[in-house]
Amino acid sequence: MSRSFRRNPRSQRLLAWLSCGLSLLGSTSGCSRTFWRDQADRDSYHAITETLTDPRWAVPRIDVTADPRSRFYDPYNPDCEPLPPDDPAAHVYMHWVDGWEGYKGWHKFGTAMSIENPQWLANFGITEENVDPLTGEIVGPLPEIENLTLIEAVELAQINNRQYQFEIEDVYFAALAVTFQRFQFGVRYLGSSFGEPFAGATGNFVPHGPGDNVNADVGVGVSQLLPAGTQWAVEFANNTIWLFGGGSETSSLSNLSFSIVQPLLFGAGRKVGLEGLTQSERLLLYQARDLARFRQILFTNVVGGSGYLGLLQQLQGIRNEYENIRRTEEQVERLLAQSARNTLFANAGLDTWPPDAPALNNLPPEITGKLDYSETLQRLFWRSTVRITDREIEVLRNLSATPAFQAAVDSVIQTLRTEVVTLDVLDLQSSLTNSLNRVRQSERGFQDDLDEFKLLLGLPTDMVVTLDDSLLEPFEIIDPRLNEMEQEAMDFTDQYADLNLDDPDQGILREVLNQFRPLAVEVANTGISIVERDLERVEQALPDRLAAIENEEDRERLRSDIQRARFLLDETRTELRAGVQGVDALQAMLQMPDVPLESRLMAFQQLRDLRETILRRTQNLSVIQVSLRVELITVRPFRMSMQEAVQLGMENRVDLMNARARVMDARRQVEITANALQANLDVVVEGDFNTPAGNKPFDFRGNRSRLRAGIAFTAPLDQINERNAYRAAQIDYQRARREYMLFEDEVKEEIRDAWRALFVLQQNLETSRRAVRLAALQYDAAVEESNAPVSGQQVGGSRRGSGVQGNNLSRALLTVLNAQNQLVQIWTQYETNRLNIYRDMGIMEIGADGIWTDPFYLQLANEESDEAFRESSRLDDDRIDAARLGRSSMGRGAAQPIVVEEPQRERIGVARLEGAGG
Repeated sequence: MSRSFRRNPRSQRLLAWLSCGLSLLGSTSGCSRTFWRDQADRDSYHAITETLTDPRWAVPRIDVTADPRSRFYDPYNPDCEPLPPDDPAAHVYMHWVDGWEGYKGWHKFGTAMSIENPQWLANFGITEENVDPLTGEIVGPLPEIENLTLIEAVELAQINNRQYQFEIEDVYFAALAVTFQRFQFGVRYLGSSFGEPFAGATGNFVPHGPGDNVNADVGVGVSQLLPAGTQWAVEFANNTIWLFGGGSETSSLSNLSFSIVQPLLFGAGRKVGLEGLTQSERLLLYQARDLARFRQILFTNVVGGSGYLGLLQQLQGIRNEYENIRRTEEQVERLLAQSARNTLFANAGLDTWPPDAPALNNLPPEITGKLDYSETLQRLFWRSTVRITDREIEVLRNLSATPAFQAAVDSVIQTLRTEVVTLDVLDLQSSLTNSLNRVRQSERGFQDDLDEFKLLLGLPTDMVVTLDDSLLEPFEIIDPRLNEMEQEAMDFTDQYADLNLDDPDQGILREVLNQFRPLAVEVANTGISIVERDLERVEQALPDRLAAIENEEDRERLRSDIQRARFLLDETRTELRAGVQGVDALQAMLQMPDVPLESRLMAFQQLRDLRETILRRTQNLSVIQVSLRVELITVRPFRMSMQEAVQLGMENRVDLMNARARVMDARRQVEITANALQANLDVVVEGDFNTPAGNKPFDFRGNRSRLRAGIAFTAPLDQINERNAYRAAQIDYQRARREYMLFEDEVKEEIRDAWRALFVLQQNLETSRRAVRLAALQYDAAVEESNAPVSGQQVGGSRRGSGVQGNNLSRALLTVLNAQNQLVQIWTQYETNRLNIYRDMGIMEIGADGIWTDPFYLQLANEESDEAFRESSRLDDDRIDAARLGRSSMGRGAAQPIVVEEPQRERIGVARLEGAGG
């Protein structure tokens, strides 16, 4: 039977109810469980509904029954609950303890195989094939939640967050206390001598002469406590005796009694009489407000910097680090290749071959085949398969004494003998190892925080969850396609590696050009189009961006940056088109037969120049795109003065309302404890009506009636406990006053801190945009400097002589990384502080689906159009204006009582979660 419980929730409930009915059949005490539970629910939900009269604490869900999709939902009948799994060693004591046999009926309702809801994983695609038919346990790994969106994360928290369920149950507990206090002022049924009601035969057979008798006592009454402390009670009692044998007589006596007690001092008046009910109603209101406040806190925790957005920030930081690693490795490989080539090949500019030098075909044997000169390129070349020797250097210097030749030789020798590039590589490799350590540490921290996030959502930590990263799209400040084009341009040197630099083959040169043209066209067309679209988006958003900037200097800087981006884009477009035309011209020339050597050498040099142009302009496009895309990273501005924000917090913070009300609670306790210091003086009126002996149980007669009236007095002589309680209540009141003052100051501090942080972060975001642009320019300049040909002075100078080239690249790469990380960090901090200040002002309106009714999050939830987004933004501004005017409804009209169905269960509609199983 227990296995079928797990396989089919419907049969589980049916069999549980059937088991309950069979087990409790004939037991009047057992079957009353359902009656009393339903009665408690009805009265409690009614009391809660009466409390939800203000939209600031009108919550959509008050049912203590968990959502059926949640992990802690209980599918069994609560009145016939099967036993949960138990610890085997501890379970022994339920059946045998200290030599005594235990209760045998513990398992009459069955035993569940799992503490958690066995069906909750069906929401994530678990089918019957994944469930063990014998144990009901999940077979294999838990299901994965891929690309979890922010809205879905909020929904999961609404369904599975344990603290949220505790808060709802606390409201229910407070409502139970209210129902008891209300019951105190209702008409209560009493038994004999004002005890519990009873009715029934004793069944006692007492010997009485020749026969026996049966005695039956019946007693019933009612009582009521009135607000002023008055208590009245009426009781009817009857005793009937049946005599058997002899005359078979029956004797019945009845008594109708009443009493009225009115306190005059201690316990007198509505101040004391209504205190219990007053306090319980107020505590229910506090709990309802706490629940409304917790819904705001839950949304902030799920979304903010310690939740979803914080995880995205870490994820973007890891991506930035990997991009930094990629670029560092790219530069290391380039410098290593350059270092290997520099020790074997070098060239320097030389206008003409010196007349005092021997002819090229008559060079000394030590350098024959290694030294060459191109009149077309006007450059001196050294080519070798081994490193240059001291003897070869001596021969080179002795070829000619002309200054130009000596300068060219010095440049060649310095290039061949320098080990500086190795220092550059070492610097970059050191930076690379640091990056690898950082990224591993970041990935570990991300996984740790992701596990914490799963706990917040109520999910098992071993459940695989991946996040939807669509919110990070604005932080992809360089299109991957531009990176690919840049890499292709850098790798293109391999295409012409087989060319003879002195006599390039026409066919190979033509083929290389044919391979180069698609890259040039792609950069000129696709690359330009990508950046043009970004420019269009920035120009469309420019009015709003300018309106969000308060500083005129920053606005002017933004206009100049956009204008500079337009100019650079136009310049790049023109040069790239000219480059494509240059490729076409070279191809046309090489289609001719027998192209002269000078033309082929010129074509080869132009191809190298065109490749450098494409590479440089691709990097320029990336820099332009960075300057544009950082402007597309936006935040919702917060336009409210600090004084307005604090005032709204003072008026709308529900926990502050509770704190203020608790000061009054403490003050009332002073009056209540003071009342206990008075004497006990009660006016008592009692009476009863009796029937004469015989067989007429309702024959009440006035001559058999009595009326008593008097005063009960107890002198206040031993009042030490009451005295101490009174003095303690006075001190507690003073404490409550101080605690409220502190809490009010702390609320103000929270709002003021968040307000200042918002405006600082808003300014820092503008600074961070500029920092990213400058970092991109710095990296571009470092790469261009690294790619530049090395002159003799540069080689002999400090740049290559000390490895500053690698240091510049490392610093530039780290600057880019830090600027990118800082940008996403500031954006996350701003949005987190925006969440905090709305929460701390008490005007964060959380909808029935758990989502803040803010335009940004409504757009995420509903995928609104831009027009709908602007409309929701306008409505949000209206709500803020309404709050400024002091309307507690926050823009939804005057506060009206709301009706909550009993019981009510929250139903949130994310189709992927509801329909995953089917």
